[in-house]
Amino acid sequence: MIDAAGAATLAWREVGHAKAAISREDIVADHARAALSADIGIDPGPKLRFGRLVIEGEERMREARVRKIAGLPEGETFSQAELDRAAKRLRRTGIFSSVTLVEDDRITAPDVLGITATVVEQKPRRYSFGAEIASLDGLSLTGSWLHRNLLGGGERLKVEGEISNIGAGTSGIDYRLGVSIDRPATLTPDTTAGLAASISRLDEVDYFADTAEFGLVFTHVFSDSLTGRAGLTFKFQNGEDPGGSFEYRNISLPVGATWDRRDDPTDATRGFYIDAEVKPFYGLGTTDSGARIALDSRAYRSIGDSSRFVFAVRAQAGAVLGADLLDTPRDDLFFSGGGGTVRGQPYRSLGVMVDTASGDEFLIGGTHFLAGSVELRAKITDRIGLVGFVDAGRIDTGGFFNDSGDWHAGAGLGLRYDTGFGPIRLDVAAPAGGTTEDGVQIYIGLGQSF
Repeated sequence: MIDAAGAATLAWREVGHAKAAISREDIVADHARAALSADIGIDPGPKLRFGRLVIEGEERMREARVRKIAGLPEGETFSQAELDRAAKRLRRTGIFSSVTLVEDDRITAPDVLGITATVVEQKPRRYSFGAEIASLDGLSLTGSWLHRNLLGGGERLKVEGEISNIGAGTSGIDYRLGVSIDRPATLTPDTTAGLAASISRLDEVDYFADTAEFGLVFTHVFSDSLTGRAGLTFKFQNGEDPGGSFEYRNISLPVGATWDRRDDPTDATRGFYIDAEVKPFYGLGTTDSGARIALDSRAYRSIGDSSRFVFAVRAQAGAVLGADLLDTPRDDLFFSGGGGTVRGQPYRSLGVMVDTASGDEFLIGGTHFLAGSVELRAKITDRIGLVGFVDAGRIDTGGFFNDSGDWHAGAGLGLRYDTGFGPIRLDVAAPAGGTTEDGVQIYIGLGQSF
């Protein structure tokens, strides 16, 4: 009865009757027949419109920007869903540790209801660090510095760096440094505009490359689970491999979407996750034009009411269309092997062999990629879990399942320890198929593998 009364009241609020309330209750219990009857009346009150949003508690944040981010539709019919969306937009910025939106007790004639937003700002700066190690891939270190409210309008400045493959068995150390600034409520209250620039050096098995990128991206939140993005990026890359030196320049238009229905991003027990991107690119100079397509999909199913057992699957796919293999930027090509694709196989060990002018062969990425993973996760205690997994991947050029393509697979066991903010992961894997095997691999990190 409580739920039914609440649902009825919410339905009235959703169509503008913000002051809807229970006006009468007539509840009769017949104990002899074990029956209960109820007559509940609701007074919807007048139909109201949103008044001006009053802001309280802001310190560095400009009041006009708080109002813009909230996006409360002043003058339009009151709606509980719109009120909830405004609060979510403010929380989504990461600027505030607390956000509450409260309706005025009194109605302003003739039909206007004022709303007061009380916010508490977080400390403006945040530091984060991360580490992951694998026996052959080596050690990866990441770090970032974030300013949540650079100019008082919710602008997020982020500086991040990464050093990877430290001590890797087959490649050198990779470096990356990136700077980005995002501005919420640009164009619409649910649209964030961002500028990003990065420089990196890749020292891989058979090539090294220096890359610089600069781009503009717009991200739009369609719902709590669906986000879309579109941008414009310029990329410059030069380097050298056994075939000689290379240089690439292109302008791209990446368009993508993320649909995330997981119950917990770091340790999902049910739901699914899909991220897809199409990136048309126009080559400058000797760089080819074409498009790069990438898909990452994951699904989770708990077995039993207590979610003691979880079945998780992952499928990845990618393709470069319209561009020749050697006229495509090296980091737009696809490799397989390592913690992100096929555990138990060396990092980026599966690619495509091409010939040099002297007749020697060297490895680069392929234009077509497929990978799949299956895990069975079991909780032994509230903190400790075991995982069994099988991964497989395939690289082709010129099309999927081409005669020149190849595949490999790995399998293993993992141990998880729940820290409260994500499980610590230890995976031990060995080759299970293919020709790129190189013994047992060990992976340590934070969070599930996918």
